[in-house]
Amino acid sequence: MNQEIETYIKQLDRNLEQLDPTERAELEEFYREFLLDAHLFSRYDIEKELGTPKKLAHKIMADYSLTISKTDPATANVEQPQHNLQAIKWILLGLCAVPLGLPLFLILVAVILFFIILIVLLVGVLAGLLLPTGWIMYKAFPLLLTSNWAVGCFYIGAGIIVFAVIFLVGPVCWRMVRGVVSLVARIARWLGRKVLIGKYYPGGAAK
Repeated sequence: MNQEIETYIKQLDRNLEQLDPTERAELEEFYREFLLDAHLFSRYDIEKELGTPKKLAHKIMADYSLTISKTDPATANVEQPQHNLQAIKWILLGLCAVPLGLPLFLILVAVILFFIILIVLLVGVLAGLLLPTGWIMYKAFPLLLTSNWAVGCFYIGAGIIVFAVIFLVGPVCWRMVRGVVSLVARIARWLGRKVLIGKYYPGGAAK
């Protein structure tokens, strides 16, 4: 067995720890056979064809996440944002590792930045209401012990209303964030399928 191939395969395996041992073993065998059949025996030739082990692992994981979302829609469900965030991460890394993926990578980054700015603005508005309201209520409490108690009651009552509105809006905002993550994941998967799916994860094309 060629030593360069075995070294490359071992390094690839170390970058695929997210997959279970069975899948890693299948991938090792697939790429070992690919390199042997293509007569790629030097490190230079191997990396010229497949890239470094780390870059190939990124492409495999991106392809894998696209394949899973295609065959198991539950992983792309809006109720499972952790799957969507993981998919976005791997697709971004996969696009970075593919020469033709750079324009798609930049598009996806622009989309992510756009939604991050929207979320930050939303959080800023809520914080901008929360902090001043708390300060006004704090200052209004002493008025309850003076002849201006009615003014104190007014400000405290208004503050309670503002707090109630914020806490009611909070869950809605959280659902909006989850929806944004789901939307970005769908865009990422759509872009990823243009250059990745079925090309690096052997099960992708078959499924």
